[in-house]
Amino acid sequence: MQRLLILMVGLWALHPTPALAADRGAGPPEQGPPSVEQDSRININEAGAEELVQLSGIGPSRAQAIIAEREKRRFRRIEDIIRVPGIGRKTFGRIRHSIRVR
Repeated sequence: MQRLLILMVGLWALHPTPALAADRGAGPPEQGPPSVEQDSRININEAGAEELVQLSGIGPSRAQAIIAEREKRRFRRIEDIIRVPGIGRKTFGRIRHSIRVR
């Protein structure tokens, strides 16, 4: 009987219940509140020319063209930037991960 008790205690030590494991620090680490990541993408509906020229392939003249186009009609999707003269699929492909509209 004593051997059985020792065996059971030994097995429990190897595989404690999840509630007890958390008390002993053996469970997954506690996660705090979700962190709010800053969105570093450039909002093409609000950015000034100095921000737009930071995009790959966008110089001062294209930045002004983006501003002129959005004054006519705001961009609803990032793909709408292709409306801007001088910005085609290749340029869009380079900047798509760096821009946003909201």
